[in-house]
Amino acid sequence: MTRAQISDEFKSFVDRNGMSEATVNKFLSLKRAENADMREVICAMKSYAWSEGVRDELFISELIILKDKGKAQTTGCHGVMGKLSKETKKKYSKEIWEKIFGGLNIPEAGSTLEEMSDFTVELENKFISVTSREDFECAIKKGSPFAKSFKPEAKKDLGLEEIDAFIKKWSDNDLRMLRRYVKSGSLFFNQILTAAAIEEFALPKWRPRREGSKIIFYQIPFLFDKYLAETDNKMKRYYACHCPWARKSILKEQSVSKSFCYCSFNHGKQWIENEFGRELDGRVISSVLEEGSEQCVFEVDIPDDIMNKAEINL
Repeated sequence: MTRAQISDEFKSFVDRNGMSEATVNKFLSLKRAENADMREVICAMKSYAWSEGVRDELFISELIILKDKGKAQTTGCHGVMGKLSKETKKKYSKEIWEKIFGGLNIPEAGSTLEEMSDFTVELENKFISVTSREDFECAIKKGSPFAKSFKPEAKKDLGLEEIDAFIKKWSDNDLRMLRRYVKSGSLFFNQILTAAAIEEFALPKWRPRREGSKIIFYQIPFLFDKYLAETDNKMKRYYACHCPWARKSILKEQSVSKSFCYCSFNHGKQWIENEFGRELDGRVISSVLEEGSEQCVFEVDIPDDIMNKAEINL
């Protein structure tokens, strides 16, 4: 079945069942039962969701977050769990790996967000009960598809002035890019950005900056306008979260912890590492997975040799 045929089938399904998350999940389940190519199915659903006369932002967001551009469990969001399993097997004994991953079936592309977040909660609980939270965070860092490694010759000899100039350029480029999306009315990843969202994003609380030996950066909300309009903390956090492995857990009794956010941390950190030409350390300061928190905030450490050189030059 072609993508266009799947899209037409999905349109008929929506016409009969209404446009809702339940409709998305039911159609995905039907296609999985047919052993359909779930990447093609999700792409076809996304195409319909953004077609003329539909243009439902929340609907398309739920589909985009499910989309996996790579092969099952090797790249993209769905690669997270496959790599985590591989890193765990490398670091621990087969017995430890079995206690964590044994009996767990990693959800593949086409699984619902609820299935994915339920899996993450169960996996995190098992991992921490067998090892420790520190080990879990370390495994997420190493197992993230966005983790990078560099050869020694890639290292750049940067000064603080160059780092500050890089951060300013990064900040300015982000704003210019987002303003172009507002002007064109096209989708930024999954959403239409409004002038109100850009006005908020231009505030210092969202801009990357340097504080001493730390580079602080933030995650732009997944659905910015809904995030801004929402007053309930739980729903605000839900509209902020990008992660298909954790997002739905915010609405449940037990949420995935911020420890899992080291994957998103790596995603943002890779741009900074590219500038430095080396791996950098850092941490998750806060996450919308935590009750009460309304921002995902990360910090990266500027290496000691750069800071020491700056002190000598003062």
